Amino acid sequence: MEDARPQTPLSSAMEDYLEAIYHLEEEHRIARVRDIAERLNVRMSSVTSALRTLSSRGLLKYDPHQFINLTEEGVRQAQDIVRKHRVLKRFLMKVLKIRDPAAEDNACRIEHHLDPEVIDRLVSFLEFMETCPVDQTRWVYGLAQSCDDCEACLETAKRKLVKRVRAQEAALADGMTLAEALPGSRVIIARIQGEMVRSELPEAEEIEAGKIVEVENSDVKLGKLRVNIKGYRLTLDQDDASRILVKPI
Repeated sequence: MEDARPQTPLSSAMEDYLEAIYHLEEEHRIARVRDIAERLNVRMSSVTSALRTLSSRGLLKYDPHQFINLTEEGVRQAQDIVRKHRVLKRFLMKVLKIRDPAAEDNACRIEHHLDPEVIDRLVSFLEFMETCPVDQTRWVYGLAQSCDDCEACLETAKRKLVKRVRAQEAALADGMTLAEALPGSRVIIARIQGEMVRSELPEAEEIEAGKIVEVENSDVKLGKLRVNIKGYRLTLDQDDASRILVKPI
């Protein structure tokens, strides 16, 4: 049975280990001491010590003679860490226009120090910046005072909005589904046909109308669709994705 007693937060180093193990399990289904050491550029003896610490906290199952597996709580905490990293990197690249590898390096350093509330606000800000045609005058309201003439900007925004609405109406008329969305595209869920689809999202989140979905890749042979919702990555069956009606952004 896992220890349910309150524990101190994980150190930055332990979070890095948890994140590395999560990625290795995601990529190869298993994680080994050698692979963790190589990914984090540390000694194997350091990995062994970290694994014992994480195991004592109920975050993974560790046996020197077996593969390493995260527990359910370990996966949950690792997903939170990974989500922070992805949101921060996306913010640095899309909003601040910082390129890789600087965005990757800085996201890695910052991710250990932000609360979930800050990450959620960053996600909302990113979604707003990418969907609102007049973002400069609505989110950062103070900056609007430095604009001498808003008319040209507003007229451009109106034209963009009309085009977007027409594209959305056409997509719904044709019955566009998430399964048909192209990799790299971003869509808004319009409605779901039938039962709510199962997902890997936390209980506090749901796949529902209004959510913005970024399509990462699609594997037709396996019948799987990889998407990103508010920084959470998950895999959907094509059958489930075909019941989610969406509108392009």
